[in-house]
Amino acid sequence: MTNEKSTVINKLTFTDFMRAFRAQYNYGNTELKDYMIAEQVVHKNNKNLHGIIIRKPGTRIAPVFYYEDFYDAYKKGATIEECVSKMIDFVAGRDFSNECLGEIFSSWESVKDKLIVKLINFSKNKSQLLSLPYRVFGDMAVVVQIYLDDPSIGKGAVMVDMNLLEIWKKNDRQLFDTAFENMKQYRIKAINLLDFDMDEKMKDKDSPEIYVVSYDAPFPGASALLQTQYLKSFAIMKESDFYVLPVSVHEVLLIQKKKNIVDDMLFGMLQGINSDENLADNMLSDEVLYLSRESDNIEYLLGGKEVVMVDPFA
Repeated sequence: MTNEKSTVINKLTFTDFMRAFRAQYNYGNTELKDYMIAEQVVHKNNKNLHGIIIRKPGTRIAPVFYYEDFYDAYKKGATIEECVSKMIDFVAGRDFSNECLGEIFSSWESVKDKLIVKLINFSKNKSQLLSLPYRVFGDMAVVVQIYLDDPSIGKGAVMVDMNLLEIWKKNDRQLFDTAFENMKQYRIKAINLLDFDMDEKMKDKDSPEIYVVSYDAPFPGASALLQTQYLKSFAIMKESDFYVLPVSVHEVLLIQKKKNIVDDMLFGMLQGINSDENLADNMLSDEVLYLSRESDNIEYLLGGKEVVMVDPFA
């Protein structure tokens, strides 16, 4: 009889499992050769998940799979080949283009409650923005997505482009008004990183409090940065001004203003994050911002100019 303890010990570590899984779907199968595959680390439910995004050229939706789910199945006895086959069967067995356009995208009534806003970096997405309705916010762009959570197609987000607006017979103002109204149903969360310091004696009273701020939702939540009244109320409650680092499309950092924090330190911190190749797909901004209790809007740290949302076509 197989010893269960020894079987678990002989399993690959999570990192080695990801390498083997990646090699299998890249080189062990030909079914995905026409698909665009990307991997992305997603911060969800206070932990990082490692996603695999698979999109067929010409389709508007890309299902997302998570290594963590496959690793759980692997630890329970499934082989890596079986896990990869399950992923391939799901993707290859569905015509996402026809399903989504026919049943979901073609009707405004079917999508209006699913619209959400997302913040992305303007420069990195300049070519894509040519076909999208968007707003400018500093060196970022505000776009609208359709967030889907359907058992038949999985979870995913589809960018709204000009073609969809034409199908719906709606203008971009109606689009953004509806998406921002929908965002009211999602709670904004602010997690104090100092709460994860288990040793109270190690906490320095001169160290700034650092908060990770995002929407408490299963999609990139850095658009919480647009809720300036919430951020101002948060600063007033904490009786402090804050520096704002837009570190990724998933979240922003609020760093409490302290005398020992200098501008170079903040810009160096943001540049260090942006230079990490593993985080390149999630890069959001090169600008450090400032949240003052005296201002209704956040400002650029250098220059003091307010950052407001602008319609480039107005």
